[in-house]
Amino acid sequence: MKKKWFMIGLLLVITAILVITNPSEKDYEAVFLTEMEKSDKNLKKYYKLERIDFYFFSTYTTFIANENGITHLGILGQFFRISDGQFDYPKWLELFH
Repeated sequence: MKKKWFMIGLLLVITAILVITNPSEKDYEAVFLTEMEKSDKNLKKYYKLERIDFYFFSTYTTFIANENGITHLGILGQFFRISDGQFDYPKWLELFH
């Protein structure tokens, strides 16, 4: 019985850590956009960031001039590259459109 409650408690702690450390759009832009890109008015016209939030982790894909860029997985406050960029949008993310 103690093992069961320990496992439930551990699962709740891990879930809370994942939800709390799920990075936001501002975190993504702070890591991947330079100050010059942030202030560029032409880039603002053509730049769009798509975020799909799964509560425990998020995916971020940049779109510049309607072409998708690299997709990153944001989990535990870090970003991991999961696609190669142009024309390589992950198929499993298309289900969430």
